Amino acid sequence: MTKYDAREIGALLARGENVVNWIQSQERGDHISPTAILYSYDAQAGSYIDYLNNPGARTLKEKLGETLGALLDELAPHSLLEAGTGEGTSLAPILSHMRTPPARILGFDLSLSRLLFAGKHLRENGWPDVRLFTADLEKIPLASASVDVVVTVHAVEPNRGREAEILSELLRVAARYLVIVEPSYELASAEARARMDRLGYVRDLPGTLKRLGYPAKRLERWPHNSNPLNEAAMIVVEKSGEATRAEPSFISPVGGEKLIERADCLFSPDDGHAFPIIAGIPCLTIESAILASKLSAF
Repeated sequence: MTKYDAREIGALLARGENVVNWIQSQERGDHISPTAILYSYDAQAGSYIDYLNNPGARTLKEKLGETLGALLDELAPHSLLEAGTGEGTSLAPILSHMRTPPARILGFDLSLSRLLFAGKHLRENGWPDVRLFTADLEKIPLASASVDVVVTVHAVEPNRGREAEILSELLRVAARYLVIVEPSYELASAEARARMDRLGYVRDLPGTLKRLGYPAKRLERWPHNSNPLNEAAMIVVEKSGEATRAEPSFISPVGGEKLIERADCLFSPDDGHAFPIIAGIPCLTIESAILASKLSAF
């Protein structure tokens, strides 16, 4: 992953330039890269919580929480993961509207800065025990079928060209259900499609899921869009309707083996990599890995 100076990225944002497009022009890639997504969202960290000062935005988030909270109550998960949780502005109202919140709650994002804001926001809203960690959507550091229900809310959105890889990984981790609220190119207007094309948003998620062997159990228009040109759909995929006691466990994104938690890191004695814990948040992307094959001896 190419590294950029955060001051330069911040200056671009302050001038009103599109950070994703700028990094794309540097990389000359066909699709938006995880690097572009990371730097763009890192520079914006805190803005999604600030946006909740807008009464209309807060009302919309509460409606989102009501709708998904009611659905999750029907699914009755023992454990829940929000993939791409950002600043926790969707997860907090979802949990608050559930009659029976899960025993284990996790959330990850590519950006550590956003998760720092998420932790504060979740604590202030009565959810201090959510386990947050950094991760890549294509390399989630959790064991297969270790979380009852996996949820996304506009997290897969900017990843056109990587739909199959990301959905496969979300399905791998989910034990019972995958619930996604993501842009729907197929249901959108011509104007909205043109915008999605310009921004590199995902398309044909239902078709991709079907090709992966998991057709949608439910597919419906999402009624709570903040932008009429970003029309979304809610898709529910069932892997197993049976209740489980799935217990999430971290694995190395390098080798896939179980991680051992130490005071300042998570360590894989198998592949020899350590992953730092910063401000209580495990950093579990491949880019965060530090080779320390002899750490077990100390």
